[in-house]
Amino acid sequence: MEAIDARASGPHLRAMKHLALAAALLLSSAVPALAEDPPEGGAWASCQVSQISAYRDRLMLKCAGPAAKDLDGEATTPRVFAVETRDPLTETLLTLAIEAKGRGLGLDILYVKSPAANPDGCDKETCRRAAGVTLK
Repeated sequence: MEAIDARASGPHLRAMKHLALAAALLLSSAVPALAEDPPEGGAWASCQVSQISAYRDRLMLKCAGPAAKDLDGEATTPRVFAVETRDPLTETLLTLAIEAKGRGLGLDILYVKSPAANPDGCDKETCRRAAGVTLK
């Protein structure tokens, strides 16, 4: 059995991670998110990521700026989005949120309008479940 040289695997592992990130960015920028109608029960929100929080059970993103409000003063666009850590979207959402925050870019987030779909810990007044994401 041949031993693996740890020094040789380090650069290769970093290169593979960079390649995966580049592929995710290319795929996300190729999708015309806002040009498509959101699915029934969903909506798109623009987000300048101001905070990324990771908990044992969920990932949460907070967007800069106040939520848009209707005539009654009710928030019409959430500013906090969340997914459970076991959700298939979690890793992609985290990767793109870090990239957006680090480079000063925006995200378009597809979210579920109903607060009944919120993950635990996602306040029904200010937070919604993320269902998709596009890096601008």
